[in-house]
Amino acid sequence: MSDLQTKLGGGLNLLQDSLQQGKQKLQTVQEVSQLKKLIQEHAEKRAELLLHLGEVAYQKIRTGKLENSELGQFFLKIAELDQRIFQAQKALEQLNKKEHAWSCSNCGSQITANDKFCGSCGQRQEQLASGIESMETTVCATCEEQVPSQASFCACCGSRLAL
Repeated sequence: MSDLQTKLGGGLNLLQDSLQQGKQKLQTVQEVSQLKKLIQEHAEKRAELLLHLGEVAYQKIRTGKLENSELGQFFLKIAELDQRIFQAQKALEQLNKKEHAWSCSNCGSQITANDKFCGSCGQRQEQLASGIESMETTVCATCEEQVPSQASFCACCGSRLAL
């Protein structure tokens, strides 16, 4: 009987040791998971701060408050992308204007640039199409985009316009 007790006792000890090792492994895996999550959260916050830092530096370079040749190279590339984005947005606006660009100043119903009268309330609409086409523009010295003469900043690159 003592042989059986010894074997059972030894088996229970092995089982307890295995359970203890399993608990330690589980605890280690949980700690690793928590640390990975913490690292990811800090990395995301860092990326947000770097992005914000880049935006601030870009604004300062664009407005002439910061001059640095290395950063200037990045500015030129970003300004070129800004110009491409602006042109694409402008083209998208033009496509949208063809379908329903305006709303009636009297009732708010949708009208097109070619409508002389609102289809809902009958308000005369001629001033819309003629007023927009006759706007005077000037050329931005930075990106060469056409901007309204009365604007202080370029809508494409954000540069201050000469007054």
